[in-house]
Amino acid sequence: MNTKQNTMDPGKLRSIQRVTTSDGFFLVCALDHLSDFQELLDPNPKTVDYRRTCDAKIGLTRLLASECSAFLLDARFGLAQVIASRALPGSVGLMASIEDEDYKPATAHRKTRYREYWSTKQMKLLGVDVCKLLWFYRPDSEVAEHQREVVRSLVRECAELSLPLVVEPIWFPFEDEDPKSASWKERRVRGIVESAHEVNSLGVDILKVEFPGYVDTEEGRAKALEACKQLDAGVNVPWMLLSAGVGYQAFKAQVEIASRAGASGFMAGRSIWRDAASTHDPKKRESAAKDAHSRLSELAAVTRRHGRPFAPKLEGQELTDAFPEFWYANWHR
Repeated sequence: MNTKQNTMDPGKLRSIQRVTTSDGFFLVCALDHLSDFQELLDPNPKTVDYRRTCDAKIGLTRLLASECSAFLLDARFGLAQVIASRALPGSVGLMASIEDEDYKPATAHRKTRYREYWSTKQMKLLGVDVCKLLWFYRPDSEVAEHQREVVRSLVRECAELSLPLVVEPIWFPFEDEDPKSASWKERRVRGIVESAHEVNSLGVDILKVEFPGYVDTEEGRAKALEACKQLDAGVNVPWMLLSAGVGYQAFKAQVEIASRAGASGFMAGRSIWRDAASTHDPKKRESAAKDAHSRLSELAAVTRRHGRPFAPKLEGQELTDAFPEFWYANWHR
């Protein structure tokens, strides 16, 4: 990754400092899940109401906050609730998703949609540090240009607010493709790398990426490391790994490989807290909660051992040149 990048908007820098550790790593717990989160809370998700969903997110936030640099939360069940309940410490950063729920349809027409009645301005007013966009993208889909324009427009909108933007490209199969075939898996890996390069060129601040490979064999891990290095070589912003709900041991291996290639952290959800959310027996739930806590601690150690910190710093003449006296006279004016 080219670390000489144009990230010296002081508002964005301050926000990125809040969602990273003091040594520059993204250790982020993703809790912005909606219906798929409710499905974990009870064998009959129809019994899971608004309050129960909020209470579960508050509980997980309170449980895991000490091991995280930031949380990713949704407006409906999480953001205001963890702030008002004091479950989220003031020292822990806050990211928010802007998209509406639309994980399951697999179609060439699939578009990213914004959540109704929710905006980047509201995020900024709430004290959110980073805006996150889930971005379904294939360059060969019928809506590819629409999807690119979604990112371009959001980049401009976030820049006007000095709100950092993290984009999460998602590669998906078309109806006539077999995602279990070897050829599709190979195309998926190339697609993840290419999508990261393309969205990076659109001016985003951070990338949240799928793991470009498979870790079930030694050969697979070697190929994945090479793909991660290719991804890193074509971006000039920090990138982190998403978990996509894979088993914890597999995700831990993915984090190590991505970190060795230049990743600066992770944004993990179900791979961390799935058992803590879905276990209903009180004694087993306590054990699952301890496991979630230790998983985050282990992932943090792996990230620090192998990853690349993102902690841009200006000093001396370089700082004076970037921010001369009265720099604020033309900033957002």
